[in-house]
Amino acid sequence: MARVSAFIGLVSHVESPFAESQGSGGLTAGLVAAFAEQGIACQSWINTGNLFDEDSYELTSRMSRFSVREEIRLESEWFGFLQGTDRLGHRVRMLGRYANFLFHWRRNSDSKELRRLLNIEYSHVDLYRRAVASGAEWAIILEDDASATNMSDLVSGLLGLCEADAGVKMINLSESFTLDQIGVRALLRPAAARPWRGPTNRSVLGSGRPATNTVCAIAFRTDFLAQILAVFDSQPAEPVVPIDWKLNTALMRLSESESIGPNECLFVEPAPIIQLSMVQDRAGN
Repeated sequence: MARVSAFIGLVSHVESPFAESQGSGGLTAGLVAAFAEQGIACQSWINTGNLFDEDSYELTSRMSRFSVREEIRLESEWFGFLQGTDRLGHRVRMLGRYANFLFHWRRNSDSKELRRLLNIEYSHVDLYRRAVASGAEWAIILEDDASATNMSDLVSGLLGLCEADAGVKMINLSESFTLDQIGVRALLRPAAARPWRGPTNRSVLGSGRPATNTVCAIAFRTDFLAQILAVFDSQPAEPVVPIDWKLNTALMRLSESESIGPNECLFVEPAPIIQLSMVQDRAGN
C-alpha cells in the first residue's frame, strides 16, 4: 500500500495561552515525529504572527456590524443546508439572534473583534496555501488548543483512513462540540468500509453532506483544499466572518457543485483530538 505524504500546519500566536503547542512537546511536533517513524514524508509550518496586522487596512464600526449580520445570515443558511427544513424553533432562534444583535449594536461595532477574526483567518488561509503548494497529498490543519492523549492511536487511525480510500476528502478529527450539538447526527451513517485502525475503539461516520466541527483539527486532501481556496478567492473581502463560517460557506458551494459528495466527509466518534479551550470553558461553567 502506498504511503501518503502529509503537511501539518499550526495556527498559534506568541501570546497564546497554548503557546507550548509550538514546541517539541506540542501536537504538531508529535505528529511529525510519528509520521517519520512510519516512513512518511511530512512537512510542517507554524504560524505565530498576526498576518492581517502585517498588511492591514482600515476597519470601521460599520464593517463590524455588517459582519455580525452576515454571520447570523450564514448560520441560518447553514442550518437549512444541514437540516433541509425551515423549522419553527430555528426561525425563533434566528429572530432572537437578530434582536440580540440590534440590542447590543454598540458591542457589535467593535473593530477589535474584527481584527482578531481577520488575524485568525489569514493564518488559516496561509496554511491552506502552503499545504497545497507543498505537494503533499494530505494537510492536517490544527489550532493550538488541539490536543491528543494517544499519538499512536491518532496516527494509526488517521493513516488507515487516508490510505484506504481516495474518495475521502476531509476528516473531522476534533471534538469541540458533540455531533448532536452541531446538528449533523441525522446526516451520519457508519462507514463500515473505513474502520478506525487505531487501538482505541472509535466509530468512523460518513456524512451525507460535508460539515465541520469547528476548525480546531481537520485533515483535508490537498486537491480538495485547493478547491476550497478557489471558493475563498472568489468571495469579496467583506463582510468578514469567522473562519469556521467561511469554511462552511465554501462547503455549501462545493456541495452544490458536486465537488464533494455523500460520505466523502468523515467524522470520528469519539474524536481522537479534543479542543482544550472548549473543555476549559465547559469546566468553568
